[in-house]
Amino acid sequence: MQDFFNKAGKAAKNTASKAADKAGDLVEIGKLKTKINSAKSEISATEKKIGKYYFDQYMEGVAVDGAVGAMCEDIKAQMDLITELEEKIAEVKED
Repeated sequence: MQDFFNKAGKAAKNTASKAADKAGDLVEIGKLKTKINSAKSEISATEKKIGKYYFDQYMEGVAVDGAVGAMCEDIKAQMDLITELEEKIAEVKED
């Protein structure tokens, strides 16, 4: 009977140890995922800065070729649309 309790105790300790290891692994994975998300945010912010740089160049009259030029034209068209819609809002408010 004593042998049974010794084995049961060892099994319980082993299970608890494995659970603690898994919990530690989950914490570590969570920390690493947080760092990955932070790095992805930095990438997105830098990509946005790159885009703004080229769009500013386009708006200053610097030739921007290819797909970037086409995207700048699309942005400019949307900006023009926003201006037009804001003017219509102002007209409605005046009436």
